[in-house]
Amino acid sequence: MFRKIVSDNALIIIISTAIVAVIIIGLLFAGKKSEPVYLSKIDKLMFDKDNKAPKFVLTLPVWDKVLSSAKENKSFEINDDVVQEIKKEIIIPKQKSIEDIIAQIPNLGSLPETEQTQTLNNITNSKGLIEKVNNLMLPKISDDNKKPWVEYGKVVDVLPNFKKVAIIIKGVGFDPLSLRKISKAFNSEVSFSFTPYAQDIANKIITTRERGHETYVDMLLSSKNFLRADSGPLSMSLTISKEEAINRLQRSLATNAPIGGVVVNDGLADEDNRELLFELLKELRNRGLLMIDATKGEGLNKIEVQNLARKKADVVIDSDFRKEAIDKALLEAEYIAFEKGQVLIVAEPKPIVIVELFNWIKTFSPQVSYQKAKIMELNKPFALVPPSNLVNE
Repeated sequence: MFRKIVSDNALIIIISTAIVAVIIIGLLFAGKKSEPVYLSKIDKLMFDKDNKAPKFVLTLPVWDKVLSSAKENKSFEINDDVVQEIKKEIIIPKQKSIEDIIAQIPNLGSLPETEQTQTLNNITNSKGLIEKVNNLMLPKISDDNKKPWVEYGKVVDVLPNFKKVAIIIKGVGFDPLSLRKISKAFNSEVSFSFTPYAQDIANKIITTRERGHETYVDMLLSSKNFLRADSGPLSMSLTISKEEAINRLQRSLATNAPIGGVVVNDGLADEDNRELLFELLKELRNRGLLMIDATKGEGLNKIEVQNLARKKADVVIDSDFRKEAIDKALLEAEYIAFEKGQVLIVAEPKPIVIVELFNWIKTFSPQVSYQKAKIMELNKPFALVPPSNLVNE
């Protein structure tokens, strides 16, 4: 009996001890788990669990003082190259001044004047290529079947193995000073398309042609967002009749100066106005004009009109004017030129666009004979030509 009592007491003591041990271990783990989670050992060192002020403040050394002190005490040798590398890493970039920022802004005034590279045969209207209709002087096909887009253009010879690049700057004419600057900066093979709203448009076209540039006029389609945006009284609205549309086109063409055709700006060109656009394209054909399609879609391209001289622009720069986007567009133009042997670019006259185009043209390889080309490295074998040189009627 005594042994049984002792045995039971021992068992009770063991169980009690085990329970106490479990409770102590549980409390320890609970305390550990409730400690805040620190991002690093430094955080744990600096802050206690009560979120009090930091116990320690770490101050990064000033490298110049550390290096000078080390050299004076000669505690260790430091290579000068290493010192320079360290200083490069800790030097704070100099803030740009207003002058530095202004210097980076594209400025048409910085463009140099380029020597004229071609001369046009017709600086003003040719009598046989113009007629009076409803008090408007309009281009027409001559009695001997000469067409304005051919007669007012210029054929440029390009050496073998060189790709043709045609550029049209559209929407010009509002600012005569910038127009004069741009026309003198670009090679004569670069062409210009004038907004029909430009004042004194005849003199501006003639002055531009004196520099050897082919000239065109913008044709404005109805805005895709026509309920909120308006392209003006000469645009091809969806609500006007065919007769009014023809009248607006004729008023745009009545520049009283030579134009080879129209550059059609982006807008509605789909089933909603297909019949109207067909009549407009026929009017261009009947007047012997070239139609440059600068729209981004294929709606206009799907309208077939026999014997109409036309060309679809390969690259259009008229919306994204970031330098990166413009450079990407010009790179795409290079790929197209290498693939097709020619490329047509239509661009807005924004200063950033003009400067990038000008600098891009300067990178073209000079035209050399086939024999010289075989022994030279021609990175960009491109040759500027007027847009009329890319068209086969």
